[in-house]
Amino acid sequence: MTARAPRPPLPPSLSTLAIGSVPFSDLGSTLDLLGGNMTIPASPQMVALSPWEDMILGAVSGMPGIVVDEGARSATVAREGLEEALASFYEKFYAGDTEFLALDKRASLGFEGFLARAARDPSFGPAYLKSQVVGPVSFGQSVKVEGANLLLDDPALLEMASQALGGKAAWLAGRIRALGRAPVVFIDEPGLTGYGSAFSTLRAETILEALGGAVEVARSGGEVLIGCHVCGNTDWGLLSQVDLDIINFDAYEFMGTVCLYPREIGAFLDRGGMLAFGVVPTRDFAPGITAESLAARVRDGWAGLSGRGVDPALLRERTLLTSACGLGSLTVAQAEGILNVIPQVAERLA
Repeated sequence: MTARAPRPPLPPSLSTLAIGSVPFSDLGSTLDLLGGNMTIPASPQMVALSPWEDMILGAVSGMPGIVVDEGARSATVAREGLEEALASFYEKFYAGDTEFLALDKRASLGFEGFLARAARDPSFGPAYLKSQVVGPVSFGQSVKVEGANLLLDDPALLEMASQALGGKAAWLAGRIRALGRAPVVFIDEPGLTGYGSAFSTLRAETILEALGGAVEVARSGGEVLIGCHVCGNTDWGLLSQVDLDIINFDAYEFMGTVCLYPREIGAFLDRGGMLAFGVVPTRDFAPGITAESLAARVRDGWAGLSGRGVDPALLRERTLLTSACGLGSLTVAQAEGILNVIPQVAERLA
């Protein structure tokens, strides 16, 4: 068995972090909110400011053949010149160059401001900083190929996307390491929602190869903690087979289904993994939802897993807290409320 690559120490139990997208339009106050509330600040995707802050458009830099329709916030792979563009991509990729996968300036309003704040303020994420990139499965489901269906259905293009997104994660991690912080990078895979149901046409091999390949590349640049965020229900046993450090799930809606995988979750924790409980709902968030009621949901989840054989002490030690999903589609008031209640849940569980 290949030894696991070196990685930073795990964050403390009940550390809090954000998912990424936010509805705010002022970067300074957004960073104030993230730095003041979250144990591990996340680079904000300022989707209200630019379509390029969207997770799909923000990921296309460096990829061959991609044509962007900014108005429609969509991307397509053009066939003309694609073979030569792929050859050029792999020439740079195998030379170890990740700089060509750097975020486009139009897609890095939040990220560059985030890094600048961390550089001048040692208290802003003093130990860890988080960023995120879309995962290859979700990217493949969102990008069409000229004259065909989806990128996901083209094995050569899906492999390219997997390598490129892994390289982009490595680049993000490198920028964070340069500030003396431990990087946490989430690979966001909302497209895995529904896998394992009768309605999903995804194959396990596709998920393991595409996501696993991206994780492997992400680790190649240096120490990093890699998480995967899925905002809906999926096959958590399959996801636990990927070489991840953190699995982030919607604990408000799907805690019960996660509890159906105690053996796989236990093994994931035993080998050093953490569970990020997305305990604060996004779609259904309302003022009547209290920190105490949300803390009770986490305790119920702990009880459900430990009652099925997962070590309760280890489970508590390996718990992080997040919102159930990104906040970009919410109102400013809803997003502020969610970011304020996450640390309150942590306080009640401490």
